[in-house]
Amino acid sequence: MKRFTIMFLILTAISYLCSDKSFAQSSEAEIQQLKQMIEQNSKQNEELMRRIQQLESDNAAKDAEFEKFITAQEAKDLKYDGIMTFFDSIDLGFAVDTTYQYVFNRGVTDSLQLRALYPDNQQFALNAFTISVSKTPTMDGGLMDLLGFRADILFGEQAAELGGEGFDSDVVDPYQAYLQVLAPIGTGLNIYAGRFVTLAGYEVIEGYKNVNISRGILFGFAIPFTHTGIRMGYSAGPISLTAGLNNGWDQVEELNDSPTIESQIAFSYEGNTVTSAWVGVTGYFGKEPSGLGFGGEGWRELITAVASVTLFEKLTLVADADFGWQQDVVFDEFGNEEGVSWWGIAGYIIVDPHPAVRLALRGEYFDDPDGYRTGLGQKLFEFTPTIALKPFKGLIANNRYLDNFEARAEFRWDHSDERYFITKDDSLKKDQYGVMGQLLYWIEL
Repeated sequence: MKRFTIMFLILTAISYLCSDKSFAQSSEAEIQQLKQMIEQNSKQNEELMRRIQQLESDNAAKDAEFEKFITAQEAKDLKYDGIMTFFDSIDLGFAVDTTYQYVFNRGVTDSLQLRALYPDNQQFALNAFTISVSKTPTMDGGLMDLLGFRADILFGEQAAELGGEGFDSDVVDPYQAYLQVLAPIGTGLNIYAGRFVTLAGYEVIEGYKNVNISRGILFGFAIPFTHTGIRMGYSAGPISLTAGLNNGWDQVEELNDSPTIESQIAFSYEGNTVTSAWVGVTGYFGKEPSGLGFGGEGWRELITAVASVTLFEKLTLVADADFGWQQDVVFDEFGNEEGVSWWGIAGYIIVDPHPAVRLALRGEYFDDPDGYRTGLGQKLFEFTPTIALKPFKGLIANNRYLDNFEARAEFRWDHSDERYFITKDDSLKKDQYGVMGQLLYWIEL
């Protein structure tokens, strides 16, 4: 029994040793296999990381390219928006002025006396087709918003009368063409350089901005039409100040070596009973040519005062007074020089009983003792009532395309204390009577 037990123990030990060696060999194989798997996984991970890094690099390049594209597109959009904003800030306007005039006992002529800008009698006239382009500067934007301009180009029969020295045309006249800079000083200092209309007087070149058809004597014979030079204007509350230098009266080119000085001070008011009021005093000072064909030049001064008041938005009263002097005017081929003067006053009563109806009455007195402005030493008076109708006003609410059509009619009586007015049979008389009709249309886009 003892021997059997010993034998059993020996066999058990041998069996254990054999099985442990087999297990060890099996574990080692598994370990090697696991190492191979880990190594393969490591290589796969490295490959995955390499691919991830490549993808990240490619995506970064694409993101950079896309960002560059977006930036370029935004720059293009900004430039396009800037261009469109610039064009949106430009105002475009058109105006047409056509008339028929009949002065009694005068006959067909294109040289009616005392009819500035409207000299044609017994004939239809296309006085003006005007194109206006402008950009008004403002301090509400960037640097480019401080720059502006204006051009008013007139085609028609009035071009011959408006064309100043240095720009003579029977067809076209740019009576305004200037650059404008708004300097950001206080409320804004406006600086104009180019050709612009005069500051003097109440009436203006554009027909639709006046209350009568024909222009008054003061407009045609007491003051200039335009100037070419530089002008500065500044407003502080109700006070406006303007000053400048220019080539003189209606001169695109300087005809002497002395510029003309211009200045104006004005006061404006707005309220309830007094809807609006404006008072301005204007002065021009400088050497001007004699203008009578005999050469020579002399110091000229012009002072004008204009006052207007509107009551209850229905009644407007206007007064215009002009005073002019010039020294050393050459009157003949012998070089005889004299000092001259002229002055006049005009009054306007304007009634707006209805948005489609306006009534206007103008009365003027003009004294030209030396005959320098009218060709004969005389005292002149004129009286002109005018009615203006807007037949399509209000047919469609706030439709400016219809509202801005206007028909006018007027009667005018001119009187001189001398026999001045030419008749149909070439005789002279002291009075001139006439009627006139006008069609106007204007639009601002």
